[in-house]
Amino acid sequence: MEITRENTGELTATIKMVISPADHNESVTKILKDYQRKANVPGFRPGHVPFGMIKKLYGGAVFADEVNKLVSDKLHQYIQDEKLDILGQPLPNTSLTQEFDWKEGDDIEFFFDLGMTPSFDFVLDENIAVDYPVIKVDDTMVDKYLDDMRQRFGTLTNPEVTGEKDVVTGDFVQLDADGNELEGGISHSSKVTIDLITDSEIKAKLVGAKVGDAVVFNPLKATGNAAEASAMLGISKEEIEGLESDFKFTINEISTMSPAEMNEEFFDKVFPTAEIKTEEEFRNQVRNESEKAFVADSDHLFAHHMQDKLVESVSLTLPDEFMKRWLIESNEGKLTAEDVERDYSKYAEGMKWQLIENKIIKEAGIQVEDQEIKDYVKDYYLQGWRTMQLTEDLLDRLETIADSFIKDKPNEVRRIVDSLYGQRVASYVKSKVKLVNKEISYDEFIKLDAEKH
Repeated sequence: MEITRENTGELTATIKMVISPADHNESVTKILKDYQRKANVPGFRPGHVPFGMIKKLYGGAVFADEVNKLVSDKLHQYIQDEKLDILGQPLPNTSLTQEFDWKEGDDIEFFFDLGMTPSFDFVLDENIAVDYPVIKVDDTMVDKYLDDMRQRFGTLTNPEVTGEKDVVTGDFVQLDADGNELEGGISHSSKVTIDLITDSEIKAKLVGAKVGDAVVFNPLKATGNAAEASAMLGISKEEIEGLESDFKFTINEISTMSPAEMNEEFFDKVFPTAEIKTEEEFRNQVRNESEKAFVADSDHLFAHHMQDKLVESVSLTLPDEFMKRWLIESNEGKLTAEDVERDYSKYAEGMKWQLIENKIIKEAGIQVEDQEIKDYVKDYYLQGWRTMQLTEDLLDRLETIADSFIKDKPNEVRRIVDSLYGQRVASYVKSKVKLVNKEISYDEFIKLDAEKH
């Protein structure tokens, strides 16, 4: 076999492979003789079909399979031996590769186009400045957290009159078109959370009501949500759809959560180890804890800023025409030439970042160990088991689940590995470049994060 390579551009090359009969005759003949031993052809005893007939019947298919396998193996080996750093995969050059029939004694030529990875260098230091978003915890956020915690640790009471945040327990009875109780209709006892009522007129009827009062309304209209309305009436979501009847709801009980008092008992419940004495100390603790919690969000957004900055600042050229061909052919009809042309800048940025990230991983010696992948999977399941007591049996079961996950879900494992490498790369870059702190509100963070996805 003869393999040669010709550079066709700064970052492209064409490989020529010449396959001679000596490269495939032995393997083709061996397979055909095996066919001969097993062939069952009318008029011949098993194993006694003439070899010439076997070759005529199966020779073309066997030849094509063996040559394709040989070309694939030798092409891959050549790229490895020559230490070629290529982009994507080799693409068959159909204009140079001629169609051929199986004829003994003929050489066959194959041509493949390559896109080569560009060589580039960059230095990660403080000459590269990357914005680092610092999510500012303002008074509004502290107030909201404070209100939520006071409700969470509050006291359940039964007021005489309903308010907008109250929960009322009562009986639903279906009415007919004249407003009378429908014989054989739906009746059900359940709770109604007034805050979930979206229809303003119906909510106005419920707010200010007392035990024993009856309010007439359609639950589906009141909530605009089939799941909530079906829960009120104790029927399926399918049954609630199209149900236009009004229902009489008679209130039996009113419940409200009275917010916890702002005292040391409350402070200890929220932050049991902080020894907080005053509201000011409590608010400062909330602010500090929130800012710590937002570090992960800041790092997440920083990773996007870092990626954009490095792609912009690193001088890196791609073999664009080859990449466009590769995108079309590797996606097997899912992308048209028009799709690729329209979105190529995004594809190119993604490929440039992949090259930069790979270079950082190699030069920084970043690695992801098998145990780290397993620990990641175990942590994922532990998040769902937070309310369960972690017995020895349960932990043993977790080991088995993680092993099965890693074995049976290669695509998910690949995603986990990519995520772990991404986190390590971002952390490494963060330690090298100049961070420009930019204070933003949480709402601004949500907006910026949405723009990056």
